[in-house]
Amino acid sequence: MRETRLDAALLGSLLDAAPDATVVVDENATIVLANTQVTNVLGWSQSELLGQQIEVLVPDRLRVVHRDRRAGFLAAPAVRPMGVGRELFARHKDGHELPVEISLSPLVTDSGVLVSASVRDISDRVRLQEEGNRMREDIIATVSHELRTPLTSIIGYAELLEDLEDDQLGPRARQIVSVIQRNAARELRLVDDLLTLAFLDDQRHQLTLKPVDLVEVARRVLADRGPLAEGAQLEVRFEAELIRPVLGDFLRLVQVIENLLGNALKFSEPGGVVTLRVADAGSMALLEVTDTGRGIVPEEMPHLFKRLYRGAEAVVAHTPGAGLGLPIAQTIVQAHGGRIDVTSEAGVGTSFLVYLPHA
Repeated sequence: MRETRLDAALLGSLLDAAPDATVVVDENATIVLANTQVTNVLGWSQSELLGQQIEVLVPDRLRVVHRDRRAGFLAAPAVRPMGVGRELFARHKDGHELPVEISLSPLVTDSGVLVSASVRDISDRVRLQEEGNRMREDIIATVSHELRTPLTSIIGYAELLEDLEDDQLGPRARQIVSVIQRNAARELRLVDDLLTLAFLDDQRHQLTLKPVDLVEVARRVLADRGPLAEGAQLEVRFEAELIRPVLGDFLRLVQVIENLLGNALKFSEPGGVVTLRVADAGSMALLEVTDTGRGIVPEEMPHLFKRLYRGAEAVVAHTPGAGLGLPIAQTIVQAHGGRIDVTSEAGVGTSFLVYLPHA
């Protein structure tokens, strides 16, 4: 009897040493042990919780769901680490909800299964995340207004100047206008890329996924990029073998193809060939962009999808770009549950292979 009391005292001391609020629940969902941290975190004293059903710590709106999930857990008890799983909330004694992380540790005993639940209040973390999100949105709004708006105006006025007759705009002035258009468009693309990354990094934003005809997406990009290829004296070939739609966000997939095709055109020499192919690849759809350009040296391959990374040859040749196109493409593809592979040989060409799940 004395040994049992010592064991209980030792267990109580161990629970009280834990930094999180901890309760031990039996198979009937009755709280049989609680540590001192339950008062700091949940507002209850230890004695008030003993004998209560665990649902007393669950918000009213979640109690029915919690009972079902509790039954499922007891049917196949397993350790669940802190922070794993869905967004969770606990009910404070005064009735307010607080965001929490919970770890579960089952213990099978002769008298049944006991479950130790450690509850961590993450209110401060959530508040800081929300403040960070608001700051991010303010920065994005500022960038969009203060940079994108004037750049769009510059491009618009440059186009008006370009439309002037030759007697109103001389050859030298027309050349300057062309430089203004080109550089303003490049800066606008950079701003758009930064805004895209900010959107994709924000976990609250979700892609709009629905069945999409990848061939239609590819044709749209080719229609827009065709003049660029002709101006660079490049041949663009299109091969379409895909019949089944993919599950995707149409506009984001346009971005993927634009970035990959743009890279292929940018790093190909006049007279080269760029091939865009769409096909079935088993359970996935395949989008392949192949060029006969400069290729990529092996030591640069591991860095291709790092943000702001630019290969040595691109830097030396002053090839336009900020090193964001490939990271954006990869982020979008991964958000679709797909992947990007790349093969390349210096001086021969490069192939980017995008795999996307079918709808």
